[in-house]
Amino acid sequence: MTETTYNKDFERAILSTVIFDSKARLEVFSSSIEADDFYFPFHQKLFKALQYLNENSAIEESLIKNHMGQDFDEVQMLDVLAALPIANASVYVEEVKEFSRLRQFKQLAHKILMNIDQKGDLSDTLHLVHEELERVEQGSRELFNIVSFDQIEAEEAEFVCKSWLPFPKNAVSLVTAGGGVGKSFLLLQAAMRMVRDDKLKVFMWLSEDPLSLSRYRFEMIAKQLMESDTKVFEKNLHIAGADSETIHFLEESRAGVMVNSKFYQFKAALKEYDVIILDPLIAMFGADENNNAHARKFVNLFTRWATKEGKTIIFIHHGTKNTSQSRGASAFVDAVRLVYKVEMIKNDQEESSEDENRWVILDKDNNGAKKYLGSHKVKRQVFPKKRKAIEIEYS
Repeated sequence: MTETTYNKDFERAILSTVIFDSKARLEVFSSSIEADDFYFPFHQKLFKALQYLNENSAIEESLIKNHMGQDFDEVQMLDVLAALPIANASVYVEEVKEFSRLRQFKQLAHKILMNIDQKGDLSDTLHLVHEELERVEQGSRELFNIVSFDQIEAEEAEFVCKSWLPFPKNAVSLVTAGGGVGKSFLLLQAAMRMVRDDKLKVFMWLSEDPLSLSRYRFEMIAKQLMESDTKVFEKNLHIAGADSETIHFLEESRAGVMVNSKFYQFKAALKEYDVIILDPLIAMFGADENNNAHARKFVNLFTRWATKEGKTIIFIHHGTKNTSQSRGASAFVDAVRLVYKVEMIKNDQEESSEDENRWVILDKDNNGAKKYLGSHKVKRQVFPKKRKAIEIEYS
C-alpha cells in the first residue's frame, strides 16, 4: 500500500490565500514554508513567483503571468484561483510541510537501501542517516534567515552568571588554562551560581574527575565559598564523570572527518538543560587537534545546537604547556564567542602568591561580557582559604 505524500487541495488553498488575502499572505511568507515543500512543479514555480512579486511589485494575475512566462499554465492557474482562501493558513502550511518531510524521509530511506545493496561502509550509512535527518528536521532556512533591519528589535546580548563570571546565552564559550590551575573548580562554582542565582538547569561533564571527587569539591564550594546548603543546587545541577566513557563527537574515518552518530543522541539526552559545560574539549574531539578545518567543524556543531535550541555551551580547554594559551588549532578560539584564560597570581619572583585566588582574563569578547565583568582582568576566589596553624606558646 502506497501512502500519499501530498495534498493538492491544501497546496491550492495556500496559493489562493497568498493571492487574495494580504493579511494571511504575511502569515504564509513569514512561516518556514519553501517552494520545494510543494509537490507539484507548477505550484513550486507559482509560489516562487508570488514571493518575488510580494517583495518587488504587487501580486496581480497579469503580473503573475508575465513573471512566470513559459512556466505559466492557465488551466492549473484557474484551479488555484478557484480554491477558497483560508482563514487559518498556518494549519495548512504545517500539513504541506509535513508531507514534504515525509517525501524527504522516503528519499532518505531509498538512499540507505541503495548504500546497503552496494555493500557500502556501515559508518558511511550512519553518517548519511544523521546528516540527512539533521537537514530535514532543522533545514537551512532557519539558520540563514535574511531580514531587513526594520524588522529587527534592538537588544543587547544576554548573559548567564553575569554578576560573577558572565557567559553569553545561546552561544559557545571557551575557558583555557594550564594544568592544575583550577579551571574545573572555577567552572563548578560558576555552574552552582547559575543554578542558585539564575535559576537555570546545568549539566557538567567533568570527564577527567571521579564523581566522588566532584562531590567533595561541590560540598567545599557550597559551604566555604558560597555559604549555601547543598540542597539549593542538587535538583538542577547534574553531572557525569570519569566513569562515563567519553565520546568523540567528531572523528576521522576512511571517509574523512565525520560527525559521530552519538552526537545526536547526546543532544536529545540534554534537551532539558539550559547550560552545558564540557571538560575537557579534547576528550570529545577525535580529529586532528591542530587542523583548523577540523576544529571549526567541531565548534560549529555546538554553535548550531546552541543557536537552534537556546543552549549556553562552555568548553574547558587545556592550555599549551605551562601557559593559559589555548592548545591546538586557532579555530577553536576563532569559532567561539568568548574566551577566558585562567592564570595563577604570582609575585615579583614569579611565585604563586595567592593560593585561593586566580586571575581570570577576558581574552575574547564578541558579545560584551566586559560590561558585567568590569575589566578585562579580574580576580576570582576559586579555592577556600587555607586555615593557618594555631601557634601554642608554652611557658
